[in-house]
Amino acid sequence: MAKAKAVSDEELVVALLDHGTIKEAAQAVGLAERTVYERMTQSDFQAVYRAAKNDLIRAAVVNLNKRIQSAVDVIAEIMEDQETNPAVRLQAAQTLLSNAAKFSTRLQTDEAAVVSQREIDKFFI
Repeated sequence: MAKAKAVSDEELVVALLDHGTIKEAAQAVGLAERTVYERMTQSDFQAVYRAAKNDLIRAAVVNLNKRIQSAVDVIAEIMEDQETNPAVRLQAAQTLLSNAAKFSTRLQTDEAAVVSQREIDKFFI
């Protein structure tokens, strides 16, 4: 019987994030699917996977945040262009208003969380 290939947690995490399924990830790193499922139940592996996934999401959010102002500018330009179809201009205005409300709510939630954390820190520090 051949010895199973040693695959680090990091290698397996990369395969899981790069491929759409556990089956594809297992094939990519030369492991049996069952082995991947077993590794995924281990708390150390889960921590590495969660951290890598969070890093990936954080990078995507940073990328999106860099483009928000440009997107708003494009929508505003369409909305203000008198030669653009009125229905398109209305949709642009609705998009701006809808997203402004969402961002405002998110900002208020984030600010409240910061205040709450400061209050907790005062109590424990």
